[in-house]
Parts: sequence; structure tokens; C-alpha cells
Amino acid sequence: MVGIAGVFGALSIFAADMWLRSAAETRVETVKVSSIVPMPEPAVEFNTIVVAKERLRFGTELAAEGLQEIPWSQDALPEGAFARIAAATAVPGRLVLSPIEANEPVLLTKLSGPNGRATLSNLLSPGMRAVTIRIDEIAGVGGFVAPGDRVDVVLTRDAGAIQEVQGAAQGASGSTIAAEIVVENAKVLTVGQGMDERQTAPQVANSVTLEVTPGDANRIALARNVGALSLSLRSAGEGGPGADGVTTLSSFGGTATGGDEPQSLFQIEPERRYTTVVVTRGLKAESYQVVSPEGDE
Repeated sequence: MVGIAGVFGALSIFAADMWLRSAAETRVETVKVSSIVPMPEPAVEFNTIVVAKERLRFGTELAAEGLQEIPWSQDALPEGAFARIAAATAVPGRLVLSPIEANEPVLLTKLSGPNGRATLSNLLSPGMRAVTIRIDEIAGVGGFVAPGDRVDVVLTRDAGAIQEVQGAAQGASGSTIAAEIVVENAKVLTVGQGMDERQTAPQVANSVTLEVTPGDANRIALARNVGALSLSLRSAGEGGPGADGVTTLSSFGGTATGGDEPQSLFQIEPERRYTTVVVTRGLKAESYQVVSPEGDE
């Protein structure tokens, strides 16, 4: 009886398994997948590009030992790149004007001309000038100004010491001290003697060199002999003009008791109209240019 029960139990399990399999197959729709046509791979043409084998610092002479060629997409070659080391070193005496990291492409804009010199003049944009300002830890924003940053140049002066105050400057001591921005959005070329734009650690130096227009260079030369100059660091990517006008003690609660506010040292005079006056002395006539009265056309 036990054997017969075991046989019937095995048969029932087998029958139940077959029934479950058939039921599952009836519920599942068989999807016939047609042959998939593979997408053609994009045709990418590769060429070579010259990169630095090791870091090249400012003033390093370009040599084949410090370069290597790696594969690069032909359609994505940067402008001014070299495909062969022989082309990069074809002109003797080329020097590195901007630091190049290892495996970074060597571009023509980062190299000097034939037999060039790694001087500050190579870093200047056409038509611009380089001027140097003496600074300290305070005037130099605690050493956080680095090459490549943008700064405003602020002049602090005693407006009562020059003929810029309308009327007599009276009141508390120091009430005629004024500050104004003389140059805006100037690019920092060097801090001290350092020209590395990738310098991130704060460095306290006694001078900073800026790239400015010829007119701003004259303003800085004048302001250097009038008062004290300091730097105001701009936010990265910020452009446009800064604060306007002159800031005095009275602007934030000073105790000036008399006199008008000082004018800007670099204020542009309004346009004037002139009239030609002819004066005849005997038989000789002379012409003079005089300022026209207001309202006179």
C-alpha cells in the first residue's frame, strides 16, 4: 500500500507540473523577433595631435623631448594645434608663454614667435599697456589676487590738499578724504614676478602688473602721485562698470561741516561752444576763439 501510494503521488506531481507548464504557455504570447539590422557605426577619421609629455612652464624652450603624439579626431582638432612634433619644432627658439600641463595640446597661441622671448610684452593684447602698482597685504586683497583675475583700481586721496574742492573745506580732521575708482575691470598680468595663471595659493607680493588701455595707463600714473592705490577684486565673469562717483566720509556719517563734496579727479569737462571774434588793430585783423555764453548758438 505504501508503494502504491508513492507511485500515485509521483504521478500526481508530474501531472500537476505538466498542467502548470501548459497553462503558462497558453497565457504567454510568443513574440517572434525579426532580424535586427545593426546601425552603421559613424565613420570617425583619426589623426594625431601634439601634446606635452610633461608640464611645460613659462619660458621653457619647446623641444621634441618634451612632446608626444596621440590619436585625435580629425574633425575636432583645436585651432592652432600641431599634428606632428616636427611641425611644432620646425621653428627654432619657440618658448612657452603660458603653462601647459601634461597631455594638454600644444597650441600656437601659447608659444612665442620665431626666435621669440618669453617676455611680458608677449602676453599683452594688441593696443594695450602694462602698468605696475605697488601693493601690500591689505591693498592686494590679502594675497588672493592671481594672474588672470579682474580688478578695479581705487584711489584714496585728500581732496582738500588739491584744488578739487569747491569752496573752503572745513570741519573735522580728515573730512576731505575721498575714494574713487580710477580704472575698472583691469586684467592682472603678474603678481610680483609670477606669471602663472594657474596659481591658486594666496601669495603676498609688493607689486602687481595690470593690462590697461593707454588712457588708463595715464590715469594710473597720475593717481600714483596723488594718493594711495589699492585693488578691488571682481567676481569671476563679472563685467560692466563698477561704482560711480566719489565716496567721502560724509557718505556714511562723516562730520564734515562745511564746503562742497569733492569732485572726481578724473571728471570730464562738459562740451563747450566757441565763437570766433575778429579784432582789427589798424590794418591788421586777428581772430580769437572765445567761449560762447550759455544759450548762444
